[in-house]
Amino acid sequence: MMGLKTNLFKSLSKSTSLQKAVRGVVVGRKLRFPEVISIESSSHCNADCIMCPRELLTRSKGNMASDLYEKIIDECAEHSRSVKLIQPFMFGEPFINKQLVEMIKYTKSRIPSVPVNVSTNGSLLNAERAREIIDSGLDKINIDIDGATKETFEGVRIGLDYDQVASNARHLMSLKRESGSRKPEITVTIINMDETASEIEDFKTQWRHAADNVVVQSYTTWTGSVEDRNTGEMENASTVGGFTFPCKHPFEEFVIAHDGKVSICCLDFDFKVVVGDVSKESIRDIWNGQALNDVRQKMIDGRYQDLDICSQCNNYIFQTECSWHYLWKDGEAEDPLRPKIPTAQPTVPSTAD
Repeated sequence: MMGLKTNLFKSLSKSTSLQKAVRGVVVGRKLRFPEVISIESSSHCNADCIMCPRELLTRSKGNMASDLYEKIIDECAEHSRSVKLIQPFMFGEPFINKQLVEMIKYTKSRIPSVPVNVSTNGSLLNAERAREIIDSGLDKINIDIDGATKETFEGVRIGLDYDQVASNARHLMSLKRESGSRKPEITVTIINMDETASEIEDFKTQWRHAADNVVVQSYTTWTGSVEDRNTGEMENASTVGGFTFPCKHPFEEFVIAHDGKVSICCLDFDFKVVVGDVSKESIRDIWNGQALNDVRQKMIDGRYQDLDICSQCNNYIFQTECSWHYLWKDGEAEDPLRPKIPTAQPTVPSTAD
């Protein structure tokens, strides 16, 4: 069901002057300070997944140092009214960084009101780590389990053991229930793609009584870097269109690599577009800097051809028909010949692997 906010913004698209006024207020608020802070605690990974462009990675791999992480969080604490979400992961398996739990604790101690979410492949969530997670104050954890059978899972998430990951996930869920804790909220996800499509319903059945949420995600091509494995109507939507409105990522999310470099989007896995470095600059200065503003303006002008990593991106399937889209959409000037793009299934932040 379309949300109240989306319905409101959809109605605004029928009034150009009102739409522009509301858009100005919304964009102005977003540009004060990023709402979502994604921090690459580790760019290493212990898997070789078929949907991941890891073999194309040319930048350095490493774990973020604790002092750099704390610098980032300290600035976020100064702008806690603007920050809506902190994610100490980006491209890699975050629990490879042995300081991750301490990073989560530090975040919750400095900004207790802001949710902290982590996404993981689940392979390192042993019994000791599970207890630490429960005690850390983590708000949400997403465990990517792409398959309802051992054969499918291990064919997708190469290098991981299905039995181990499933056991780790169920142990964490049981420990949460036994401890009486409300947190973290535990989600399991599966990507709807050629290799998993036949197991989607079985996956839902397996996890619906154990996990807090079971999410089926559409497939991202990582800015056109990997083969499109979407199925059904999403396969068509992912190939026929492109962004006809500004992508919301540079207006909402601040993406930091393990070494402090900042990119325009979490899908820029190789950081081809670097707009700053938080080890040398403040988040606020980068967020309001010329480099990011130039990117935003090109998107507003529809000049995606001038943004190489964005021109082949299929992420518009996740944003089409959402409230952000309707802030920019001309409801009276839709082209009846343009294919209708279905809205992608709900998604949660996911590790690259």
